[in-house]
Amino acid sequence: MQTPATPFPPKETGLTLIELVITVTILLTLISFGVPSFRNMIIKNQQRSEINSFVQHFHLARSQAITKETHHILCPSVDGETCLATTDWKRGFILFEDRNRNKIKDRDELLQGSHHPGEWVGINIHSSSGRNRVVYQGDGRPSGYNLTLTFCDPDNLIPPKAVIVNNVGRVRVSEVGPSDSPLSCNR
Repeated sequence: MQTPATPFPPKETGLTLIELVITVTILLTLISFGVPSFRNMIIKNQQRSEINSFVQHFHLARSQAITKETHHILCPSVDGETCLATTDWKRGFILFEDRNRNKIKDRDELLQGSHHPGEWVGINIHSSSGRNRVVYQGDGRPSGYNLTLTFCDPDNLIPPKAVIVNNVGRVRVSEVGPSDSPLSCNR
């Protein structure tokens, strides 16, 4: 006759307090290194998104001005209908066809584009001193002189970038200002 086998005592599962403290310490260390990098990545993506929107609208304004041989204006706007007399473009902008050339969007003039970043976008956008609008003429050239839009992170976690529109209406993105001058975010 065989004797019944003695069962093994059940194996205990779980973490000891020491293992839990070590795991939490490692996790917090990884998070402390990862969060600043993640924040910088978010800010860079916001900056890049805003720059892309401006470049797209500048190309559209120039193209429409040449195609229709009329004036097209980009200007800062909050309500999506009227231009603001400011060099602060952070709250948004509009693009419209200015058929009567009065530099104001009238009711019968076609709104061809607008951009209004969300409240969560933390990029400051300022244009050159005195430049609160860009008027593309029928030949595709902007009236006036060069325009520089500077895209800055208020916390200075990432370097500023600029969108520069030259006298013939071409647009370029740069890490320096006109004539290779450093970009300034102090306004």
